Amino acid sequence: MDTGHKAGAKVRVWTDNQGQLTTEPVTAAQATVFSGYAATAAALGVGGVTYATGRVARGRLDRRRIDQWGREWDQVGPQWARKAT
Repeated sequence: MDTGHKAGAKVRVWTDNQGQLTTEPVTAAQATVFSGYAATAAALGVGGVTYATGRVARGRLDRRRIDQWGREWDQVGPQWARKAT
């Protein structure tokens, strides 16, 4: 098999902590781009959770307010019906 290298040529390899061959480490530019993506994803995740929590809280408060309005109307409504007829 021809690798394009002459016999005795130096070849750069990367190893992990156990001495096993591994892939080339990322460059500084690749690390910067990856960290930018990770930060964006984290910000969107936190924003999404915050938004969803607010929507759930608002839904529960609205449901409670509408139920309270219904109870109050049950008390006041009959008085209005007498005046309207």
